[in-house]
Formats: sequence, C-alpha cells, structure tokens
Amino acid sequence: MHEDLLRHIWSKQLFDSSRLTTSDGRAVRILHPGVLSRGSGPDFRNARIDLDGRKYSGDIEFHRNYGDWKLHHHHYDPNYNTVILHVVLSGIAERTPSQSGRIIPTVVLEPFLHSSIDKIADQLKREEYSSKQNCIPCFSVNDSVDAPLLNTWIRTLYKERLQEKTNRLAERLREIIQRDPQRVSEPEDWYGDMPERTPLHGNSFDVSFYKQKKAWEQLLYEEVLDCLGYSNNRTPMKRLAEQIPVRELLRIQQDAGAALTTQQIEAILFKASGLLPTVAETQEQDSKVYIHSLHTAWSDLNRMNTIPSIGTTEWDFSPTRPANFPTIRIAAAAVFLHNLLHRSLFKSIITLVSGKYSSVESKIEQLQLLFTAGDHPFWNYHFTFAETADSYHAILGRSRIGDIIMNAVLPFVSLYAAIFAQEDTLERCLSIAAGYPSLEDNSILRTMDSQVLKRKIPVSLAYQQQGLIHLYKRYCMSGKCGVCEIGKKVFT
Repeated sequence: MHEDLLRHIWSKQLFDSSRLTTSDGRAVRILHPGVLSRGSGPDFRNARIDLDGRKYSGDIEFHRNYGDWKLHHHHYDPNYNTVILHVVLSGIAERTPSQSGRIIPTVVLEPFLHSSIDKIADQLKREEYSSKQNCIPCFSVNDSVDAPLLNTWIRTLYKERLQEKTNRLAERLREIIQRDPQRVSEPEDWYGDMPERTPLHGNSFDVSFYKQKKAWEQLLYEEVLDCLGYSNNRTPMKRLAEQIPVRELLRIQQDAGAALTTQQIEAILFKASGLLPTVAETQEQDSKVYIHSLHTAWSDLNRMNTIPSIGTTEWDFSPTRPANFPTIRIAAAAVFLHNLLHRSLFKSIITLVSGKYSSVESKIEQLQLLFTAGDHPFWNYHFTFAETADSYHAILGRSRIGDIIMNAVLPFVSLYAAIFAQEDTLERCLSIAAGYPSLEDNSILRTMDSQVLKRKIPVSLAYQQQGLIHLYKRYCMSGKCGVCEIGKKVFT
C-alpha cells in the first residue's frame, strides 16, 4: 500500500473523526487537517488539533505502520521535531520519538475508517484517472449553462470562500487571546474606535474579549506572512510570525529603549529564520557589507535577547521563482512590521476600508500603497545573500500585494466587521473585492475557464478567480455536484 492512500484518507477525512483517539487513549479533534506537502519533511504542514482539550499547531506525518518512522530515520531528523501527530494505518503500538526526545502521539486510523481499505483505494484510482484526464465532472454536459447563472454562482462562491476564511481567522484570534491573556490583552491600549456591539453569533465571549489591539495586530501579521510565503514557504513564514510575535518585538524594543528600525527588524527576522549567513560565507562585496550590518544591528539589540531559530532546511528555494525567494519576502515582512508597529497600520486599514465617501478605486489604490515595500539598497539588486540580480526588481510586486489584500486584508476586516456588527464595513469589503482587478493566472483557473466558463464570461476580477478556485476545490474535486448550481442544472 502506498502512503498516498493514507494522505488521501486524511485529506478527504474518510473516517469517523468524532471517535478518533490516540494509541494511548487520548481524544483527538481535528481543527485543521493541514496542507499537503510534496517536498521534504512531514506530509501535512500547519495542521491544528485538539488533544484531550489542549490545542496544538504543527505538522502531521503518515506511515503504513509504526516501524516506518524509525525505518525512515525520522527520529534522527530535526525536520520532524515539528510533528504533532503520527498517523499510521495499522499496527501494534510503539513509541514514536522525535529527534528532540519528545514522544509524539500516534493515531491508528484503520478502526475509524468509513469504508474498507479496498473501497477507498478503488475510489483513489478513479479520482487519479479523472485527474489525469484533467476533466471536471460536468465538462461534457455544461454547454447549456448560461452567463447569468455563472455570474451569480461565482459571486456566491466568493462569499462562501470569504466566510470560510473569516471563520478560520475567528478561531485563530480566540487562540491568540486565550493563549497568553496576561501578555496579549492590554485593556489600556485598546483600539479606541472598536464599538460596543454584539460579537459573532454563537460566541459565548463578551465583546470586550476582542478589544485587544495586540491580538488583532498579531493576527494580521500571521496572515500577511502566510501570503508572503506564497505556495512553497507558507509554513515557515507563518512559523516565523508565531515564533517572533508582536509582543516579542515590543519587548525587544522596550529593552533597546528606542523604536525598532526597519533594519533592526530585518536582523531579528533573518536571525530567527536561520537564513542569515556569516560574512565569510559570501565573496560578493555588497553582500559582505549588508550581512555585516545585520549582524551589527542584532548585536546592538542582543543584550538579554534569545530567539528561536527555524532550520534552514525548512525553506524552499527550488522550485521557486527568484522573485518569490524567502529572503526577499522576509525583507518585505520587515517593512510591513515597521508600519504595523510604528505607523498604525491596523487602524489605517480599518479606517480606509470602512470609509463612507471614498470610491472603490481610491480604496484599492490606497490599500496597495499601504503594502508597498518601497526601495531597498540591497534587495532591489539581490535574490539571496549571495545571488545578485541582473537588473532592478521590486521587493514586493503588485500581484503579491493584490494577493495580500484579497486573501489577508479583506477577510481580516470582514472578521472585524462581523465581531462588532458593522454591516456597512462588511459590504464595503465586498465592494472592494468586486472591483479588484484579476491577479496571476494558474492551472486551476485555466482548467475552469476552458471546462466551465467556455468563454461565456470574461474573468477580469480577483473575486471571480477566487470564486472559481473555491468551486474547483470545494465542489468539483469533492464530488459535490448535487449542491452546485451548475451541477443541479446539468445533472437533473
């Protein structure tokens, strides 16, 4: 049996998750199954589970049996120290040690499966065949679907996607506040414009629970770095935001006795990323000067400071375009953090989106300016510490800024509007989304354009792209044709 079958079972959640327990009898609740990783390291990244009432964030590794963990030498590999759950199909319980010495909880999945292994394997083969044919289920019969239905359904799908993201952010915000209430919540430093309104439906917390500026800033920080990570480096970028949180930056700043500069924030982030080389590791003179300046900035701050470091092996430089290298993204993150800490970026975003009199076009332009990273004497001409660029390039392009606005800022403001019952702000979020021009194309969008839209409507706006991605992932690839407006029309 190939381990892809286990990954398929986990991705599709083809088991009774309500009864899931570890081999030593602890109850497991899956809060987020994680994101499948085809690179080196654990199989699913950035997962979240509840283990006997305690929440954990990290990675998940899959094997056919217990013995494969040691057979693959994971107990010697520090890349697997982030694993929070070991999932095996069957076997007699054994201890699963990490390289750091921690014993990782294990789930034996077979007793909880909805169907037999043979049936699940057969289903996987059919899905693989369909994927290779690159055809969605309704491809051959959806010619009769007209443009009005497509337009209406895509708008609905975008709202579904936005709500899904908003719900995830709400859960994360609660985690941030609850994790360390003594250090995160600062009643005297609340964002003064937060109104006294009813919080999210079904939420037992008082509205004042959410009036904590640092928690909101931390949430925005994590989401922006998630977007900066693009597809290959989302997990380590988000870990960077969690390991160097806003409150830690403020503590370092307080110890320094002065506001952190952008270069000092760069030094902190590069030091924590594990990507900061020594001066001796490069031959290029500009690189030597810049690396030395970062080490000096860190030394000036490093009186009593110790910060955790992410392993260099967790960062992917290949296959990744140079413009998306994590080094450049971390430099952009430093500019963002400087604006978050010293230029009231959180308040600026809320004020800008909720404004009554500005046009959508003006709001889009102003949001883009808020996230423009500006010029950098080193990173405009380098892709890594040792690799120069042939010509000037922006640290952060318009397409990536658009991705941040659509996938981080608008869901973030939507959550704010939902918690504080600001219906007008929510509507203005939707107006911005409806007016934002399309972003980069990808294989999913090309598939949906050729097999669903079939030139009936143009895709010129970002919300249409997001609606189509949501349709592909949540309906087409999950076999939910019966609840899809297109499927209901063509498969009656």
